[in-house]
Amino acid sequence: MYDVNLMANGILAGLVSVTAPCANIEPYAAFIIGLIGSIVYFFISKLVKIIKIDDPLDAFAVHYGAGMWGILSVGAFDLDYGFYYGHGGKQLGT
Repeated sequence: MYDVNLMANGILAGLVSVTAPCANIEPYAAFIIGLIGSIVYFFISKLVKIIKIDDPLDAFAVHYGAGMWGILSVGAFDLDYGFYYGHGGKQLGT
């Protein structure tokens, strides 16, 4: 059975995670960042339910979880200072 809420929030989490590095990344990196952001959302959403925090819209998992991954992804995928482009993770350390 399909869960429309999970699907819509997974898409939104991918978009939230790409927001931070969007100015200086390649299109393939945007896809990877969005995919990982939706996975991060999924697991944080499950964690919030396990510890019984009332969040009916999963806003915490979408905006905090995927947003924090998006901030970290700047250091990894940035074209000028990113870890994967041979800059030693200068931005990731910051």
